[in-house]
Amino acid sequence: MTKILLQLVIAAGILSSVFILTTAYAEICDRPCEAPTIGVLDNGQRIVENGLVISGRAFDVENQIQTIPTMTLNIGTLSKIKLVVYENDGVAALRNVAITISDYQDDKNRNDKARISFNQAFTGAQTVSVMDNGGLLKDATATATQLDEFRTEVVFSFRPVKPVDTSALVVDLWDQDQSSRTNVIRDAVKITGAEIVDFVPGTPSKVPAPLKQVAGGTAPENVKCRAGFELVIRTTGAPACVYPFTAEILRSWGMAS
Repeated sequence: MTKILLQLVIAAGILSSVFILTTAYAEICDRPCEAPTIGVLDNGQRIVENGLVISGRAFDVENQIQTIPTMTLNIGTLSKIKLVVYENDGVAALRNVAITISDYQDDKNRNDKARISFNQAFTGAQTVSVMDNGGLLKDATATATQLDEFRTEVVFSFRPVKPVDTSALVVDLWDQDQSSRTNVIRDAVKITGAEIVDFVPGTPSKVPAPLKQVAGGTAPENVKCRAGFELVIRTTGAPACVYPFTAEILRSWGMAS
C-alpha cells in the first residue's frame, strides 16, 4: 500500500512539473515559438521565397546547411546581400540579423573573417555593428525595410578591399523570445581583384584579459578591450569583452549592461 502511494505521489509530481514547464514556455512566446527564418519553418513549410539575394541573384533557402553556386564579389565595388526575414511574432519582435563570411567546416571548426550585424532593440532603435579585424571590408552598412506585418527586408552593403577564397555565408537570426536560427550557405561568395593597399585596418593591441585588469586595480567600467570587441558588465558585476552583436543580445536579455 505504501509503495502504491509513493508511486502516485511521484506521478503527481511529474505531471505538476510538466504543467509548470509547459505554462512557462507558453508565456515566453505570444504564438507557438518559431525562430525567424529566411526560408522554411520548423515543419518544413516554405514561408519566404527568394530569401537570400547576393549581387542581384536570388536563392531559396531550403536547409540549415546547403550549397549554392559561388557568387564573385569584386574588390572596390559596392556589394549587396539581401535577406527577407519572416518573424511570426511580427517585425517588431526581430532583434538581430547577421551575416558572416566564414571558412566554415562545422560549428567547432570555423574561421570567421568578417561579420555585419543589424540590431533592433525593443524600443525600435536600430544599430549596425561590424566585426572585421582583418580589414576585409569597407563602408559596411545594414538597412531594414518592413515589407508587411511579418516580413523585414535587410540589405547589407559593403566594399571588399582584400581577396578572399571561396567561403561560406553564415546567417544568424534572433528574436525577442530568444528563439534563434542559423543557416550556413556553403561556397556562397569569393572576393577577387587586387588588394586596396591604401586601406589600413587598425591593428589589435595587446590588451590583458578583463579579469586580469580588474585584479591589477582597474575598475570594471574602465576595462579596455581589444579592437573589434565591446565592454559589457555582467549582472554579477564582472566585466567581459565580447563581439558587438553579442553585447546587444546580452543587454536585450537583461544579462549585462
